[in-house]
Amino acid sequence: MNAITTPRWLTWVSILFLLWNLMGVGAFVSQWTMSATDIAALPQIERDLWVSMPGWAWAAYAIGVAVGTLGAIGLILRKYWAPLAFSFSLIAIIIQFSYPFLIASGAQTDIAMLAFPMFIIVMAVVQWQLSRHWQRKGWLA
Repeated sequence: MNAITTPRWLTWVSILFLLWNLMGVGAFVSQWTMSATDIAALPQIERDLWVSMPGWAWAAYAIGVAVGTLGAIGLILRKYWAPLAFSFSLIAIIIQFSYPFLIASGAQTDIAMLAFPMFIIVMAVVQWQLSRHWQRKGWLA
């Protein structure tokens, strides 16, 4: 039998993806547990977003970071299902950011405020596409 060997750098990229997703988990916990004083210290537009963010957007945020982290763990373990986890994470992230991008008033006009969410979406796409590519190469079992 021919064993497919995975390149060593795949482990390092997988670890970087895990660290990125763990930062997302940390951001979620930090934002979910913000005190009234912390919220009051935010700029007005951000304060309005946090105060009015609906439960479905918070749920999508939690699912996005949790499933993205699971996908990164799956990559480290070379699991075939990692791309599926990243696809669910991407869907959840798009749902989450539909609130500030499409629904909330005011956020759409602040391009600086939208830059990081756009980067997060790009990273989710990159994780999903790379993991799909590695799955097709037979590097995930």
